[in-house]
Amino acid sequence: MNTQKRPLVSVIVPVYNVERYIDECLDSIRGQTYERLEILVVEDCSTDGSLAKLEPHLADSRVRLLRHEQNSGLSAARNTGIEAATGDFVLFVDSDDAIAPALVEASLTQAQETGADVVVFDFIAFKDGEELPKLSQIADNRSSKSLDRVEYFKLPHFAWLKFIRAELLRDQRLRFPVGLYYEDWPFHWELGFSSALIHHLDRQWYCYRQRGTSITASMGRKLLDQFAVQQMVLESVRQRGGDAELTALSSKVYVTFWTVLTRIDSSLVSEAIGHAKHLQSELRSLGSVYPQCVKAAFMGAIVSLPYTFTKLGVCSVRGIKALRIFKKKVLRKHHSPEVS
Repeated sequence: MNTQKRPLVSVIVPVYNVERYIDECLDSIRGQTYERLEILVVEDCSTDGSLAKLEPHLADSRVRLLRHEQNSGLSAARNTGIEAATGDFVLFVDSDDAIAPALVEASLTQAQETGADVVVFDFIAFKDGEELPKLSQIADNRSSKSLDRVEYFKLPHFAWLKFIRAELLRDQRLRFPVGLYYEDWPFHWELGFSSALIHHLDRQWYCYRQRGTSITASMGRKLLDQFAVQQMVLESVRQRGGDAELTALSSKVYVTFWTVLTRIDSSLVSEAIGHAKHLQSELRSLGSVYPQCVKAAFMGAIVSLPYTFTKLGVCSVRGIKALRIFKKKVLRKHHSPEVS
């Protein structure tokens, strides 16, 4: 087959201060079993040696370097990649992660055989400093399945778990909100509403590196952005969804209540409660109910109380959680072997 007639896949890689990881990332992309790639590296004004690390990879004619004039964040970098992409399909890969050798081939085959607009897949998490997990080198679609919209919405929001037909991205709603963390939330939902057919690949195809400095490990003001992006999603559901989509969103929002209110810095608890109350009010106005998850429903019930009681309830839960963490640390220290 003439390779020029095979679909071109655009792989978008935002880069910012990842000199320790970028080689593993780009090696995993350049080593794909499917070779007709356009690898768009969006360099977002790194202050470490990331740019120098990119130089050897530019010898591969498939790698294109796009440079921002000023640091603009992950959302802007991904948006730059979307605008520059010329492929038939688009895949996002974060620059501190890596992908299985056959991911593109497996996803593309699935999209071509089924006509899917989006192919989603699973990931394996590993801690920074651990060896890169070994994933499948053979494209295998035998256990794939189609997903309905609500099944898709229940999946993790990460942009890098999606292989996307490029024509969908002509819709300007499919951009990442600049200036906000947890930017994958609106993209995930808008993509679900825009896709006619979604398929899921079985098994793990993506290696997600867990770093202590990542946004998901934050306890500060960044956590409040979860409420902002969920408000954006709520507007999308209001305009494009129905009861099933509202229920799926409510379940995730109430889980966020528990996560944020029990983890955020104590100085931000009052502000977080205010955001949670506003979002809960919006959900209730559309007829949502508490989720089945006990912890999430419990926190939702606390948030529904008058402010003084909500604050008291949240602080009590935080205190109990802190006490349990302290006890676990004491037990680990007590049972650990003494160092001579």
